[in-house]
Amino acid sequence: MQQWYVVRCKPREDERAEMQLGNQEYEVYRPLARMRRRRGNSVTHRIESLFPGYLFIHLDATQGDWSPIRSTRGVLDLVRFGTYPTPLPDEIIQDLHQREDKDHGWVDLTGASRYQRNQAIRIVDGPFAGHEALFQSHSGQDRVIVLLNIMQQSVRTTVPEGAITQA
Repeated sequence: MQQWYVVRCKPREDERAEMQLGNQEYEVYRPLARMRRRRGNSVTHRIESLFPGYLFIHLDATQGDWSPIRSTRGVLDLVRFGTYPTPLPDEIIQDLHQREDKDHGWVDLTGASRYQRNQAIRIVDGPFAGHEALFQSHSGQDRVIVLLNIMQQSVRTTVPEGAITQA
């Protein structure tokens, strides 16, 4: 029975490990993400590994010899808890595939397509639930900066991205 396992790669060699394992005809999955990177005053978007230093491999659970995988260029070892590599539930891999952009094959973490600067939003969760605000920018992964009008003053605050919706 085949199951998914996590492969730990050497630093900055997950792409190489993916290619080498693929050449050995292993089924390998390295989720990619489109990320926003700031360099000086400019912002660029890059495609990078969603989990740098790791990738997933689909293996037969009865396979006892893991040495061909461990000796592959770019690979350190399979992730283990105890003596044996620990399998992942298939649902995790399925969920990652569902989050991917159907046209490009990566997860978009730039947030560029969802909200525009000064767009009216409503906070639906947390201490400011029910308040309207203006979207300002993304602040790291899964957080946004909004401009609230509280007591006739504009206040910038950071909230989880999941706590806002379009007004």
